[in-house]
Amino acid sequence: MGRLKNKVIEALMRVYDPELRKDVISLQLVRDLKVDEETGKVSLTFRPTAFTCPIGIQLALMIKQAVKRVEGVKEVDVKVVDFAWAKQAMEYLKALDEEEEEKKEEEEKKEEEKTGS
Repeated sequence: MGRLKNKVIEALMRVYDPELRKDVISLQLVRDLKVDEETGKVSLTFRPTAFTCPIGIQLALMIKQAVKRVEGVKEVDVKVVDFAWAKQAMEYLKALDEEEEEKKEEEEKKEEEKTGS
């Protein structure tokens, strides 16, 4: 197992289901974890504990944020399955990605303006 994948797993072990008080790795809520050590791309499948899990979207967000904070991770794709609001969860995660990308572009533009003046 690669070093980056180990870091990602360690980060996921710090994401707890507040109702069950266990981490998402121990609960086997994260599956199909793929980490490209060279590009920093991470993809995984998240399956909440129940089809109507009241905190499913919150957990999906926590998982994505935990992985994104790992040094060396450049991109995170979280697929949500077996969940009543899976489509909404994935739309929310995608919207967050788009928002972050817009902020990054704005920061780059401001930096260019500073160095160009």
